Amino acid sequence: MGLSAVLLVVYRTADAQRVSTLLDIVRIGLSVGAGTGGLFALWLATRRQRSAEQTLVLQHEVSRSTVMDSTERRITDQYSKAIDQLGHEKSAVRLGAIYSLERIAQKHPEHRQTVVDVFCSYLRLPFAAPEEIDDDSSSTKEKSDEVAELEVRRTVQGMIWTHLGDPEKRKFKDKFWPAMRLDLSRTILVDPNFRYLSVLNLKCENTVAYGVADFRGIRVEEACCFGGVKFFGTTILAEGVFRGGLAVVRSVFGAEIDLSAINVSDPFFIGESCFGGTFGLTKHLLGGLVLHNCHFGSDVLLNNSEFDLLMFLESDFRGRFVTEELRIDTVVLVVGSTFRIPPERHEHIVHVEGLENTPELIRSITEQLGVDW
Repeated sequence: MGLSAVLLVVYRTADAQRVSTLLDIVRIGLSVGAGTGGLFALWLATRRQRSAEQTLVLQHEVSRSTVMDSTERRITDQYSKAIDQLGHEKSAVRLGAIYSLERIAQKHPEHRQTVVDVFCSYLRLPFAAPEEIDDDSSSTKEKSDEVAELEVRRTVQGMIWTHLGDPEKRKFKDKFWPAMRLDLSRTILVDPNFRYLSVLNLKCENTVAYGVADFRGIRVEEACCFGGVKFFGTTILAEGVFRGGLAVVRSVFGAEIDLSAINVSDPFFIGESCFGGTFGLTKHLLGGLVLHNCHFGSDVLLNNSEFDLLMFLESDFRGRFVTEELRIDTVVLVVGSTFRIPPERHEHIVHVEGLENTPELIRSITEQLGVDW
């Protein structure tokens, strides 16, 4: 209204040319004002859009956090419930807990190592030897409970075999859990079938195994040690690959041990151990082996093998010492050892009564392995 009144007064008092100029100025001013208003409106719309997007992002983050929290709470509840059920008196409940833990680990890879550790912890629980289960002095209920527990333990061992097996050697590749650390220390195993396991680390300290302990084709990336183990049945480590070295110390193997075609990156050390059955180290290529203070109750087979270095120190051989087609880059050094049956003659085998620095030599080797000698 004000602008209209001003223009009316000007129009009455001014000439036509001046009025035309003033109208052009007013028209331009209105255009500028309209443009400024449009820019302001666009700026407001942009701010509103940005605010809406930030709100959506925040809502998405809150939603995702809520979902993650809900998932973690659900996993924690399932995990806690399964752990409680592992101590249940009924074997069926314990089996259900084991399968529940397996499902958690299969769906949530970040929990796999924890579940593997729980499986190993279960195998550390007290358990009667298989021959004790068959003892007639046990009551029917005790036998039933022990047989049921044996089934649970076999299931746990089977879970380990299923998920830690080398996918290249197995059909169910989608179930493989890579880069797991397997700690079997202080566990009690019954006929463990651990063929073609592929693990980052393996510890077997004070482990007890009944029946056949089958580790054929196992692959271990870091150093591996069997310390203080008692394996009462046949032990199979044939075709095993130990990239970080292998040590066997203060252990007892009651029956045959098969180390044929084993692949061990240096060092390979066996000390203060007893072997009741045949010690088979055939088809072993390259690498070195040091044995110290070992007792061999049966034959030692080194057929068709090739070593960079082979040393037997202060050991007792009750069976044959067979070296058919044995190839040595340097020599086989046998120091301070006894033989019930004289070993076969071999041009590269050197027998020595003793070495003054034997303890220092062994200590140097075991220090490289990280073994307490």
